[in-house]
Amino acid sequence: VALAMLALFAHACESLVILPFDVYARAPIRAPIQVRMAVEAPVKIPDKAPIINPGKPSDDRQSDPAKKYKLLLFNDNVNRREYVAKVLVSNVPELTQADAYVVMQKAHKSGVAVVGIWLFELAEAYCERLKLGGLISNIEEED
Repeated sequence: VALAMLALFAHACESLVILPFDVYARAPIRAPIQVRMAVEAPVKIPDKAPIINPGKPSDDRQSDPAKKYKLLLFNDNVNRREYVAKVLVSNVPELTQADAYVVMQKAHKSGVAVVGIWLFELAEAYCERLKLGGLISNIEEED
């Protein structure tokens, strides 16, 4: 029995490949280290302070609190009509499912539809929520 096991061990050793020691001792290959250094650049100090106009804000999206804004929905060829109605109902609480379907149909047929008219902040919030849902929307000041 011992002789048979020795023969089996010798046969198994014939298929082993013995590698030189340095193959195991090699360190993994690493990318070269990049060193970046900050360089001081000359800075020109202005002669006088800039004049800031404290008048009307430069952002044209700022609004008068009393003004109303229309939330517009534009037709797109990507979203299915059922999906558009679902996004409208889930993001604009004032819309019923029937109202959302009517708005969606109008946008589909004429290219644009008015979803509703609200104060600026609310119209802007609804617009952003519709955009997050993948719809094309915008707000416009009511005439």
